[in-house]
Amino acid sequence: MNITLHAATELVRELLDQIDPETGELPAELEQARAIVATKAVAVVAYIVEQERNAAMAKEYAKELALKIKAADKRADWLRTYLQEHMAALGITKISDDRGIFSATLSVGRDKSVEVFDADQLPDECVRLIPATTQPDKTVIRAMIDDGDEVPGARLVVKDRLTIK
Repeated sequence: MNITLHAATELVRELLDQIDPETGELPAELEQARAIVATKAVAVVAYIVEQERNAAMAKEYAKELALKIKAADKRADWLRTYLQEHMAALGITKISDDRGIFSATLSVGRDKSVEVFDADQLPDECVRLIPATTQPDKTVIRAMIDDGDEVPGARLVVKDRLTIK
């Protein structure tokens, strides 16, 4: 019989409801049902551990891939600058491969951007005000609630924690 942890737990609850209130006698099937719950719970814990390990391995692999991507992007940026400097030094404005699959064009003086080297010297019309953002300081709120203060709009929530090792 294939029974889930949920079904086994419900069976134990039903059996606990069948305890004789006068004698306190337990149903004969209660111990077997508890054993099934324990076995199913162990299997669930094993599956949780497996899933957490799989997630950890995937996260580690993702970190390694992110580092490889960053290194490849950095190398491509360096090569782009390297090529641009040498094309500019030689006055070359266009290169392409023999098959015409890719090319590089140097457009001299094409792009313009503003560089602010000292923001304090800028006139007021050249500066915009960006309002500061606010967010709840949960550390302060927790300390106030722990000290017995009531904080409108906040409360301390107590939760259960399952620890798996």
